[in-house]
Amino acid sequence: MKVKLLLIISLLLNVLCAGAQVDSVNVMFGRSGRLTIPVNACITNREFNLNRLHHSFSLATPVAVIGFAMMPADHPIRDRVMGGMPQFHTEVDNYIQYLPLATQLAMGLGGVKGRSKNRWQVLATDAMAAAMMAAMVNGLKHGVDRTRPNGGHGSFPSGHTATAFMGATLLTHEYGHKSIWIPIAGYSVATATGVLRILNNRHYASDVLVGAAIGIASAELAYWASDAIFNNRKLFKNKRARIHYEAIQNY
Repeated sequence: MKVKLLLIISLLLNVLCAGAQVDSVNVMFGRSGRLTIPVNACITNREFNLNRLHHSFSLATPVAVIGFAMMPADHPIRDRVMGGMPQFHTEVDNYIQYLPLATQLAMGLGGVKGRSKNRWQVLATDAMAAAMMAAMVNGLKHGVDRTRPNGGHGSFPSGHTATAFMGATLLTHEYGHKSIWIPIAGYSVATATGVLRILNNRHYASDVLVGAAIGIASAELAYWASDAIFNNRKLFKNKRARIHYEAIQNY
């Protein structure tokens, strides 16, 4: 039973990640078999920005709602998990939460060209995302002051999970067009972080889901803001540029 519960939580998080990847880029495979993204040149900057804002909340909001809806099941889930793995403990989640963001920063500072104009936009986006994420997480932790499963304070929401999903979303937006394995790896690490927080008896399932929603929302909004600041509203630099709206092209 405990395995089924963990699989359900992991599935919810991975559905969220898949949605973030698919909704961010409307991809099509041309006759050459190469991954391309179609262009609709008629879309205005205003429409583009409205779609960006809608995209920022359309992913995070449903997951946050699911997280709040799962609160009544938090204790039964925790009891099942702890009943089957009472001695489980690891410190891995304290480190891998930073891995997606560290990968994105390393690629950017290493000269790998992403969707942003330059390294300064990457750093500005990351800084804004981190600031927004920290403000939301800490504000809720102090405001709700939910007791952790292990008796500590500040259970809701999971800061580790928020950090991991923020980094995974930043990594996906910046370099997800280069390989499908980049978002898969980033979100897999983020999902593992959330699951480990539950297994370590540090968070409930709802803490993890809401934390994931906060992480994704903060990264989405940070890119929306940085594009406005850096005047990076041109929809395409090349056929593989990342976008945040649904374009249609007939083949």
